[in-house]
Amino acid sequence: MIASGLRLFPDLEDMPTFMAVIFVLFGLMLVYAGFYHARLRILRRRAYAGGRERRGTVRYLKPLGEDDALAYLVFANSHSEWLMSVDTSSIRKVEGDLSEGVAARAYLGDDDKIYALDIGKVKALPISVGEPFEGKLKERIAWAERKKAEWAERVVSD
Repeated sequence: MIASGLRLFPDLEDMPTFMAVIFVLFGLMLVYAGFYHARLRILRRRAYAGGRERRGTVRYLKPLGEDDALAYLVFANSHSEWLMSVDTSSIRKVEGDLSEGVAARAYLGDDDKIYALDIGKVKALPISVGEPFEGKLKERIAWAERKKAEWAERVVSD
């Protein structure tokens, strides 16, 4: 994409400048996403090799639809909670109901963030790092859910 945006192919020399800029920006985002995912995989491997293990329960943050490719999970133990996103195809074989809560093990890095999550015998594939679920993050999610419910009521009443 970046090469086509920079007009390195002879067929694309007459591409409009605006379109070329868009191609370059999308290409750079793809490169960044690739590096981020590789870094996350490396940190996941480190967490399995020498991270701190925490036992607790994991549940869905919100109900999961049929077409969702991403699931938001909340891992909780006796003193704190973490929010993370995982690939839904990696957790389809989980025994038990994730909406109710299932026993799990989380592996934390040096910065107290979750990089690896085992739900029973299934190793979940994280899409993002497990961030502590407290304070402003928890308030913002609650606010967004309230607003979504208010907007749904307005649509139904109109």
